[in-house]
Amino acid sequence: VVIHKQIYSGFNHAGCEIGHMVIRSGGESCTCGRRGCFEAYASATALIRETERAARAKPASLLNKLIADNGGHADGRTAFIGMRQGDQAAQFVVDDYTSMIAEGLANVINLYMPEVIALGGGVCHEGEDLLRPVREKAIARAYLGIGVPEPRIVLAELGNDAGMIGAAMMAVSCLEQGLEG
Repeated sequence: VVIHKQIYSGFNHAGCEIGHMVIRSGGESCTCGRRGCFEAYASATALIRETERAARAKPASLLNKLIADNGGHADGRTAFIGMRQGDQAAQFVVDDYTSMIAEGLANVINLYMPEVIALGGGVCHEGEDLLRPVREKAIARAYLGIGVPEPRIVLAELGNDAGMIGAAMMAVSCLEQGLEG
């Protein structure tokens, strides 16, 4: 989160852990040890988990062939490929996945009302097939008053290096401010 051109990190430099805000109480296990975190639903790992669950639940789904053709494992593209080929189980997975991302982003919008939200990670290679439904659902779920401009939801331009670049920039910022990071 950037506020007034400064990275916002909270009073103890541990704030803005957006991936660990709970969006489903008692939901899926997260790597942090809690349950229901945004990250447990909006990550590539979550998409793969849900793709494989859908394939097991729907043996006739194209997802099973796509998984078999990929060495027996789904990846971040599997559900999107199946969706584009008209598979209903894949469509459900993508719809649910984009809904989970949108739910988390709606919370971010309601908390911060950012001008721009940039999505990154490998799944973003799906482009508008990911971005369009996420954008529509997030804006529909956010609390936006009449005449309030909508935040722009875009794909990060730095790709998978964004986190590393951001961490480096934060370290430089901390050094410049004389803070320990």
